[in-house]
Amino acid sequence: MNYPSLIYAADGANISGLPNPATNIPLTAKITDLLTLSNSVNLLNLVFVLTGLFFFVNLILAGWEFMLSSGDPKKISAASTRITNGLIGLVMTFTAFIVVRLITNMLGLGTIV
Repeated sequence: MNYPSLIYAADGANISGLPNPATNIPLTAKITDLLTLSNSVNLLNLVFVLTGLFFFVNLILAGWEFMLSSGDPKKISAASTRITNGLIGLVMTFTAFIVVRLITNMLGLGTIV
């Protein structure tokens, strides 16, 4: 196959009538447009609500394990570890939120909430 002749043939092809796919892509001006679902639900708020619910369920289960431990040091330790891990996860989630807000504000990308 002769590649230079293919290049010359493609160079002479008329593509003026073809649709431009780049014109159909909407340009978003703010991060809030990217973080909003089609029915106006903010994804960031949804993530924090789900994180809070997960922590609450985890706290209830850890308390249940603590009550049913019957003084067993292993079970008490497991329940305490579960509470501690839940709190650490909650703190990490809020820290990540604060870091994202600081970075977006410093870069001038607007507010995200």
